[in-house]
Amino acid sequence: MKAIEQLLADVIWPELDVLFLDMPPGTGDAQITSAQSIPIAAGVCVSTPQTVSLDDSKRALDMFNKLHIPIAGVIENMSGFLCPDNGKEYDIFGKGTAEDMAKAYKSEV
Repeated sequence: MKAIEQLLADVIWPELDVLFLDMPPGTGDAQITSAQSIPIAAGVCVSTPQTVSLDDSKRALDMFNKLHIPIAGVIENMSGFLCPDNGKEYDIFGKGTAEDMAKAYKSEV
């Protein structure tokens, strides 16, 4: 949390439209403390199609809801691999799971 506090307090920022804080997965102390002490306009959740990632993402989205932070969207990362040899896309890790999660939390992918 100290690094985030230092980033926000000690950096001389120009006027910002948006500032994204990339946080580790889950709902640990850093995420909860940040959500409670920093004015947050909205949260964005980045997930991969694997079940473990989805479980972490659902906990994060539940935390946003409990703290009354609007959910701006869900991003599905690593859902497709574009093969350089034939130009076809392969869903190595799965696909479309973030879409279902976004619908459940009334958000967009």
